[in-house]
Amino acid sequence: MYYLRDFVSKEPVHPDNLVFTGETTPWEVVMDLDSIKSKMNLDYFRQAPPNLLKYLPLLPIEKQAEFITLREAATPLLKSRKLGRNLGVELYLKVEGKNPTGSFKDRGTAVEISVAREKGAKAIILASTGNMAASCACYAAAAGIPCFIMVPEGVPPGKLSQVLAFGGHIVQVKGTYNDAADLAYKIAEEMGFYLAGDYAFRLEGAKTAAFEIIDQMLFQVPDYLVVPIGCGTNIGGYYKGFMDYYRLGLIDKLPRIIGVQAAGAQAVVNSFEQKTNKIETLASVNTLASAICVSNPLDGLKALEAINSTNGYAISVTDNEILAAQHRLAKEEGIFAESSAAATIAGIQKLIEQDKIEAHKKVLCVLTGDGLKDPQVVLKAAIKPPTIYPQTKDFLSLYENGFFDGKSMVFVEKTDTLFANSPSKADITRELQNLFAAHYSDEYVDKIELSLNKMVQKGKTITISDFQDSIQGVLESPRHIKADVFSVVDFFVDTAKDKKANAKVKVKINNTEYAGSAEGTGPVDAVIKALTHACHETLLFKLVDYKVEIRGQGTDANVYVEMKLQKDNGSSIGSGTSPDIIQASIEAFAEAYNGFNV
Repeated sequence: MYYLRDFVSKEPVHPDNLVFTGETTPWEVVMDLDSIKSKMNLDYFRQAPPNLLKYLPLLPIEKQAEFITLREAATPLLKSRKLGRNLGVELYLKVEGKNPTGSFKDRGTAVEISVAREKGAKAIILASTGNMAASCACYAAAAGIPCFIMVPEGVPPGKLSQVLAFGGHIVQVKGTYNDAADLAYKIAEEMGFYLAGDYAFRLEGAKTAAFEIIDQMLFQVPDYLVVPIGCGTNIGGYYKGFMDYYRLGLIDKLPRIIGVQAAGAQAVVNSFEQKTNKIETLASVNTLASAICVSNPLDGLKALEAINSTNGYAISVTDNEILAAQHRLAKEEGIFAESSAAATIAGIQKLIEQDKIEAHKKVLCVLTGDGLKDPQVVLKAAIKPPTIYPQTKDFLSLYENGFFDGKSMVFVEKTDTLFANSPSKADITRELQNLFAAHYSDEYVDKIELSLNKMVQKGKTITISDFQDSIQGVLESPRHIKADVFSVVDFFVDTAKDKKANAKVKVKINNTEYAGSAEGTGPVDAVIKALTHACHETLLFKLVDYKVEIRGQGTDANVYVEMKLQKDNGSSIGSGTSPDIIQASIEAFAEAYNGFNV
């Protein structure tokens, strides 16, 4: 029915354990298609609706009645309503995020876990950046087999939560995906576990997506197929699936296959551009698209074969291009795909601009995972929405000042310097328009100017990220506040190792100065207590909530503080933004105090 062989040497291999890959080269499954074809009714096969169980005769499953399935149906194949027209091609979208655990990995996992149970595996072990972890934990649970997952640090929490829900055992590894994969390989050999991952049997499940595409397109072949590349197994699976259908006589040509990688992890693209048949491991990788952040693609050679054998392309795209494509896909088609999946849209946009994809051709983009798998990357590009009190006038203030007319997301290098010195109102107004297409009232521009100038006074150069943080800080409190009621004239904080902090403050309330001092467990605690002490005679209140959020990266990142004060039956919320948590806390306190005077 099938046998295993080395992908490079083409020599048969005979493993004596449950690790189905070579140490330096990948293996592959060779199906006996001639025998399979002789037993198939191809006319019936053409008419049967697409789903994973339909393709069992073409899979290396010996006990088909015991195949581990979650009753997978064909994932949607949608014809673009708007995006394709705007790009000048006939665009189709294969939405693999509609698989049981939200990604394309379920196809390969169903086959792998079924093979593992056939071979009597006592446990499953694998390395993953998230999607495969969730998928294997799910199907292993269905099969009743323990599942151990080696995960590199930094994997999106949304993906790991699925693993925990399915009863998988997570072990975080300090290092890259390849470090985790090496560890899983060694444990599998030593413990006799089934090593799941981008190996021989997984590709056999991945190829069923190609079967589905042909079935769903009524046995027509798209001109181009665009697939993101991480380890290379998925794109290799599509190529093998098309080849299987071609050899069975179900199609008469193959699509040109295009592989897309992130610019920060483009090992396969490098080999394609250099016209070599060797994958060089990258010294480091850096991309927000975690599912394709791979330094050493295990099936990179299979990816190159898929691309070169079909006269296709390999192309890289930047993180900002990926984010912009993800946003465009969601906005124009109503499809929220994860960043790694949206790389395909960014890729075809670039190839169309380079005249490498002809107009009006059928282009099929594979969207490998659902956007809810990793929403944090979207939040990094999004402009945080304003917070208002439950009053109509607060919404009207935003609406009438044009807050909703600008962009909701911005795709730029957030670390680029925007202002080296204190910006003027004209500078701020200009950049609001350039970056966000936003027009804010003088009142809000004044607040942004004040916030930025405070950062500059602290010795901070204003980056685009800082500018966005300042805007968000202003939007957090859009109410009109009488800033002249309460202000902080000066403060001093003394703190040392293993000692209580001491703070002294001088404030002005209705043009009268007051002083306060206090000890605290830390500098912020001491300052807030000192402020409370200074104000106690003029306003009876208590601090009921205090929130801190770090915005940006590095030691000079901005700190956003939100504080809620309560007086009698009423409350007031204030916020502050600064590189200094103490100053941000003081600003939040002052705004909340002044809020009682609205």
